[in-house]
Amino acid sequence: MEQWEHPTVWAIDAKDSCIVLGSSEREKAFLDFTYLDREGLNLVTRRSGGGAVLVEPGHLLWVDVFIPNHSLFWVKDVKLSALWMGRIWYETLQEFPVECSMYEGKFRRSPLSDLVCFAGQSPGEIFIQGQKVLGISQRRSKHGTRYQCALVLKWSPRHLINLFHSAPIEDLAKRIQGCGTAINYRQEDVLEAFLSRLPNI
Repeated sequence: MEQWEHPTVWAIDAKDSCIVLGSSEREKAFLDFTYLDREGLNLVTRRSGGGAVLVEPGHLLWVDVFIPNHSLFWVKDVKLSALWMGRIWYETLQEFPVECSMYEGKFRRSPLSDLVCFAGQSPGEIFIQGQKVLGISQRRSKHGTRYQCALVLKWSPRHLINLFHSAPIEDLAKRIQGCGTAINYRQEDVLEAFLSRLPNI
């Protein structure tokens, strides 16, 4: 029987810097592993697709939300599901306020987004003047949907630029620098506002 079941939420507090590759690992061919070793960056892979995400302490508000598929909050359609989560984040950011927009079109992929997650556009993701501030990916299984949400608190893509310096993409450094941006609010305040907007009855 379907129920209005509460979401399960994880707020992940990064303690070390790492590069998180997408499940396809397309980025791996262009990684400078010498730079990884020199900078002490860890390398991990997530089960969802997309390009690399740079995780550094204090730079991201990383929140995972799980909705079981027997809950009435669960959305079968992948795009509509992403838009549902994106609207919650959009409404959260309006409280501060942050002048932003939610992308509602089709997934847009490019050679750069194959390397760097924040260079792509997916339904539900949040942008400030064309620069991504919130990325969303989904892990869907027979049990439900797990949303992996990354809100940028500090956009500093130096490691991404240096890691992919050999990739055959024109103006690589400039394009990576310009694909993302950040909000200027405390992590604790934004998280509290987001949690208050999640379904809770």
